[in-house]
Amino acid sequence: MNGQPVGPVGLIGLGTMGRALVEALARAGFAVHAADPLDPAPDAPDGVTVHAGIGELAAALQPPRRILTMVTAGDPVDAVIDALKPACATGDLLIDGGNSFFRDTVRREAALASDGIGFLGVGISGGEEGARNGASVMAGGTDEAFAAAEDVLTAIAAAHDGAPCCAHVGPGGAGHFVKMVHNGIEYALMQAIAEAHFLLHAGNGLSHDKVAAIFRDWNEGPLESYLLGIAAAVLETPDPDTGAPLLDRLDDRAGESGTGRWIVSEAMALGVTVPSIMEAVAARNISGQSEIRTALREEGCSGSVIAPDDVRAALTGCTVAAFAQGLSVIAAAAARDGWEPDFADIARIWRKGCIVQGAYLRDIEAAFARATGLPHLLMDKKISATVAEAVPGWRATASAALSAGLPAPVISASLGWYDSLRTGRLWTALVQAQRDYFGRHGLRRTDRDGVFHADWKKSL
Repeated sequence: MNGQPVGPVGLIGLGTMGRALVEALARAGFAVHAADPLDPAPDAPDGVTVHAGIGELAAALQPPRRILTMVTAGDPVDAVIDALKPACATGDLLIDGGNSFFRDTVRREAALASDGIGFLGVGISGGEEGARNGASVMAGGTDEAFAAAEDVLTAIAAAHDGAPCCAHVGPGGAGHFVKMVHNGIEYALMQAIAEAHFLLHAGNGLSHDKVAAIFRDWNEGPLESYLLGIAAAVLETPDPDTGAPLLDRLDDRAGESGTGRWIVSEAMALGVTVPSIMEAVAARNISGQSEIRTALREEGCSGSVIAPDDVRAALTGCTVAAFAQGLSVIAAAAARDGWEPDFADIARIWRKGCIVQGAYLRDIEAAFARATGLPHLLMDKKISATVAEAVPGWRATASAALSAGLPAPVISASLGWYDSLRTGRLWTALVQAQRDYFGRHGLRRTDRDGVFHADWKKSL
């Protein structure tokens, strides 16, 4: 934009992400006004006018105002909206760029609409680096609200193949819903990579540096991804005090921000199975049970139990599983709520700037471009062939881990999910029968319509 002002924009919340975004907007030529609800006198980034409070910021902008909020999800967002409303006018637009729960976004949009104020719920992925240098931007709201904010959102978006990684993914809370799913996929991918390292290091006895070299080799091929690259970098990082691997000095208890739990809960409500994501969330939870883990501690076996090529195959399978499960949750929510996601476009905007970016998204984008009504990612022939090729090594990895007593919950659960989808007749006929036996819940038959009960032989 040649450094020329292209219009004013406000931003509230100068934490890590907010500060990076105001710098990006200023570089793009916007006249940026900022404030922080927790700090009345924050440092002013270059090219940004900083105000002492929210009211002062709003007064400095002429209607129709466009104000982006980057504050902690939950009550802080409502507090900022409450502080802004008295200063806002009909036609103003508020943009929530935090990790808000999508149902809160729907509620806020409806409440502000009654006052003639527009609202967009925008998922922004990429962390501090993405905020500063280009993020993946998932917007949800009305067409009119997106049109009013599009120049701001594309200015903070990464670019891939000459197009901004920004899209209007749907109405209402769709933007935050898609971001929630992105984060769930992120959980699964991170855990699968961690399990791959664990099996090669704890199982095969390979040093962190050797596993890093393996990851870097994999990162030159179909598994190339931001997460695999940073995993290799972590493994190569020494402790500045001792020179030993820094990873060995780190606590193994991992936290989570809540978006993982949100997607698991939503998936269950929608009747969509997401075991890869669910086990990744559970893995973080069990890591926090340090006292129980210490009391029950018993190390698994080690000593060249798993071939690296098999582990690579398992990681390939888990990657497809994570994306297939996440996209199925979006499809089910869209069908319930009456919006039409463009999965090729979602895959496209995840190609650059976000945490799940990787080469595999090229094939996912192509799969949905070939068949816009594709019911399930595994029903694409190319994707299906990729997974089928990985299955022998994936199965060998899961089997070896189980035999060695080495936990690999996402690798194992993802394989079980895949096998379940490919099994013609499952165990659930017996489950259905047991439910009718003890609770008269009814039976569905394959040879006639309707709900039936059986006269079970009472053997107890």
